[in-house]
Amino acid sequence: MATGLAVASESNGTPAARVLAAQAETLARSGKAAEAAALFRKAIEADPDYVDAHQRYIETTQRVENPGSRTPSLPRLKEQYTRWAREQPNRAVYQLALGLLFPEANTADEYFNAALKIDPSFARAHFLLAKNADQRGDWEGQRQHLKAAVDGNPAEPRYLVKYAQAFKRTDPARFRELALSVVDKFPSTPSAAEALYYVANAASNPERRMLFERLHAVYPPDKFPYSATAMYDFYEDVTTPAEALAIAQEMAKVYPTSKTWERRIALQRAMGQAAALVTQRRFGDALDVLARTERPSGTHGATWALLKADAAAGAGRIEEAYASLVESVAAVPDERMESALQKYGAALHKTTADVTADIWRIRDGKAKPATAFELEADRGKTPVSLADYRGRVVLLAFWFPG
Repeated sequence: MATGLAVASESNGTPAARVLAAQAETLARSGKAAEAAALFRKAIEADPDYVDAHQRYIETTQRVENPGSRTPSLPRLKEQYTRWAREQPNRAVYQLALGLLFPEANTADEYFNAALKIDPSFARAHFLLAKNADQRGDWEGQRQHLKAAVDGNPAEPRYLVKYAQAFKRTDPARFRELALSVVDKFPSTPSAAEALYYVANAASNPERRMLFERLHAVYPPDKFPYSATAMYDFYEDVTTPAEALAIAQEMAKVYPTSKTWERRIALQRAMGQAAALVTQRRFGDALDVLARTERPSGTHGATWALLKADAAAGAGRIEEAYASLVESVAAVPDERMESALQKYGAALHKTTADVTADIWRIRDGKAKPATAFELEADRGKTPVSLADYRGRVVLLAFWFPG
């Protein structure tokens, strides 16, 4: 730590600096990066320890001086921050900013650690060190730095959100406790919506649905990005065309240029029409509507398949209903489709074993050998090959920590 000088602590922004930063963000969103960078510089002048202003100053300057590049290459800013750090060695934020100007994690960490030598409680330095520790697979180091970030700046909800997430795999109860504490302590912030989304996404029904509905009610999707993200998941969860249509119509207003939500509106309207025709016992008309509708994926694909089977069965074509559901279940298992499949199988005098055999006959007929491979194991262990797992179920997950 610097001696003989008062150490300048991390700041969340003085009122005047926050006003300038908010104006800068508005300019940045409208594509005026140069003007935004100039205002972020003014916010820094108003509060030199305002960490968000420094980070956004660097990011918007990057957009001006190196558009299209994802890695910072800003010699002017490096020279500027080096000078500031030399002139004011008690300000840890200048060391932190220098770390942000280097894309290599090891080099950046040197500057983040230099910031901690000036101020061991400098929260943003711990936060960024945690991010790099996560990318290296050092999850214990990640949690330690995130805990230090929360302790160093308890008024910053973003640190608490990430700290909560660090426990999601290893300690789900602790994750939930910390995430919900964000909602309690910072109820009107974007971080609260983010934390509630994470809890909802990790939950199962009926709680999952309740949490999605709470997100929608308390954090409007047009104002809170994570609430909007939640509506994508909620849309995939609902099973009736009417509910899905209501979500799609609202999200189309949030994203008026989105073709995705436009297509979903058309799809759910068609499926709603088909469902109404089945209720009216106009089974042929329902089949015609579905024939003109592209089958969706996920939950709505199951709803589409069930409507098609119900319409075919209603028209007296039980074998067609059964055959279409066997194909669907063989491709993507679904409880609703499996229940209907058993019903139509029984109508055709098939036992549960017969139905299972039909499903696996289709799966085996479409199965193809996986490409053989050998991969290096983590931390110098024996290499892993696909052949080592012959006869066992294997889940392949591709992860890139970038």
